[in-house]
Amino acid sequence: MHLARHTWRGSKTSQRGVEELNAQVAKHQGRVQIVNPEGLHPLATRPSLREYISQLWERRFFIAADARAKALRTTRDYRLWQLWLVLNPLFDVALYGFLFGMLMKTSRGIENFIGFLFIGIIFMSMMTGLMNSGISLMQSSRSMIRAFQFPRASIPFSTTLRSMIDNVLPAIVALIAAFLFQWGTGPSWTLIFVIPLFLLIHVFGCGLMMITARLTAQVPEAKTILGLLTRGLFFLSGVMFSVDRFAEHSAVHQIMTANPCYIFLTAVRDSSIYRTAPSLVTWGELLAWSLGVFALGFIFFWRAEDKYVRLV
Repeated sequence: MHLARHTWRGSKTSQRGVEELNAQVAKHQGRVQIVNPEGLHPLATRPSLREYISQLWERRFFIAADARAKALRTTRDYRLWQLWLVLNPLFDVALYGFLFGMLMKTSRGIENFIGFLFIGIIFMSMMTGLMNSGISLMQSSRSMIRAFQFPRASIPFSTTLRSMIDNVLPAIVALIAAFLFQWGTGPSWTLIFVIPLFLLIHVFGCGLMMITARLTAQVPEAKTILGLLTRGLFFLSGVMFSVDRFAEHSAVHQIMTANPCYIFLTAVRDSSIYRTAPSLVTWGELLAWSLGVFALGFIFFWRAEDKYVRLV
């Protein structure tokens, strides 16, 4: 280790103290080093919101590189890891199709039920997957949080970008499979709307992830409640059945149709298999939900920025 002599300018007392330290360093050359603390920053700090956003922007290339490096890594340990990205949603659709379509007869009155199911399960899994990714997210990044000073929102941002990369192939599989069961009717020009919907789903999911990341860091017991909430959303979003089945129960029907996850699924289904462009009202609702939840999640996450070092 190199010998580092310090030459601070200040009072005579300070200079005398530094000279004594340098004398001690000289006796232990190669084993002790005095470091200038001017470049060091405390870990438990919370900058202003504007400065925080600026720090994230400065690290945008690191966030993107980290996401690309981790993308598809979960299943890469398997020999046929790319094939499993396709097989997993196929197995889910087969299971839920048998349980709900054949046994519970929820397929009645739904045009292209298989396509309806493919899009519902896969796109809903994107939203719940992002939400669940926030659970224990900060704890799993403990070593980096305790070692480096950086905006902690980089972690959910990178995780969201990674999920977006991972979800491209399942989304394509869902759309192709949906059209395979729609005999005589091919894709319409409205299919292009699936791209902005795909992006908005991940903006919405990133907001949910930041909320769950802070909640589970501060209150570990929240993991159980969030797990129940995720399962509840799955069954209240019209994934495997039409919400029109509850039209006679106005209160239940209104709650289900106001669910943002249901609005997203309906917009994707309309744009793809039902060849209908989402209305301006629908786009307004989706933008409001996506940007609103993202902004809320971001501010909620930022306000605990100085606490994560102690919480994880």
